[in-house]
Amino acid sequence: MLRFSGYWLYVTSIIHVLVGFWLYAEPLSNIAQSGFFNAVDPFCDRNTAFWFLMFVPLLFAIGQLCCWAHIQSITLPNFLGWCLLVTALVGIFLMPISGFWLLLIPAVLIIIASRPVKSSLANSFSQE
Repeated sequence: MLRFSGYWLYVTSIIHVLVGFWLYAEPLSNIAQSGFFNAVDPFCDRNTAFWFLMFVPLLFAIGQLCCWAHIQSITLPNFLGWCLLVTALVGIFLMPISGFWLLLIPAVLIIIASRPVKSSLANSFSQE
């Protein structure tokens, strides 16, 4: 589950970059033409482009964390899945036509994967 969540978040972050450069080509070009430094704040279209693309490293990092946890055979804390789920639900509520829907699957899978596993071997020892 974690590996799938990680790959899902990788793909989502790549899509986010591609869509961001496509949707916000003009504001991003204006940021570059302004020399980058202090080129975002007073301009609403630049703010939108900036924050749209600033979400990408977070998505990618959570994807890496999921893949790393899978390789290490450890579980992630459930708060990570819940935070991602709340972010998705708030985003969906405020912007139903958006990519926030893509966060639902990894959020739920992280929550499920964080549940403690009860092994039958551990149960047999505790009953003796």
